[in-house]
Amino acid sequence: MAEGATITGVQRRTVAEDVYNALKRDIITLRHRPGASLTEQELAGLYGSSRVPVREACGRLQQDGLLTNQPFKGYFVNQISLNEIGDCFDLRLLLETYALELAASRATTDDLSRLEEIAATEYTYHDWESYADFLDRNLEFHIRLAELSRNGRLVAILRDLLGGMQRFFFLGLDLGDFASEMRSEHEQLVELLHRRDPDNVISCVRNQIQSSRDRILRALIDDRIELPLR
Repeated sequence: MAEGATITGVQRRTVAEDVYNALKRDIITLRHRPGASLTEQELAGLYGSSRVPVREACGRLQQDGLLTNQPFKGYFVNQISLNEIGDCFDLRLLLETYALELAASRATTDDLSRLEEIAATEYTYHDWESYADFLDRNLEFHIRLAELSRNGRLVAILRDLLGGMQRFFFLGLDLGDFASEMRSEHEQLVELLHRRDPDNVISCVRNQIQSSRDRILRALIDDRIELPLR
């Protein structure tokens, strides 16, 4: 009996993980738009599971800052505000430039060779599935960059911050075909790290973060999505 219960628990956790990943991707790619109302019953039907795995997945997404639960009403996709975007980019600029400053002196040649493979990732313009895949790889690239700092606490903070910013990044992708430009930005960072050139590494990452912020703000100006001005 105990063995059967363990298998059932493992199976439930696997389903909950699948629901979590699918729902998170759909929130990040704005299939569930900011402010959207979601119920456990609706989500169970949409993602082919029972309500228990949905509840577990939604609990994790609340911790990720993507969902809010309101008793007797269900879940709501958290809004995106201009203030939040600004605050997150300010923090990213501070943390990621420091991580890259450390990485410039601590990264090994093998580290950078592995990073080059991820840097080569691009996406297909107007293909939302391709956008989602690219965002996953882009997040992996920036986390790997942070890991070169050899500062575990800094990596953990950046992982949470960048993960929560995925919806912001998605806003800028459909504004224009920036795939080759973004690939070049990543490859340039790796090349500067190879050269052990901390000043230019920091300057480069500052410019790239500003470019990312500008793309998102341009998407908002072009009315790609309406956001509360708070």
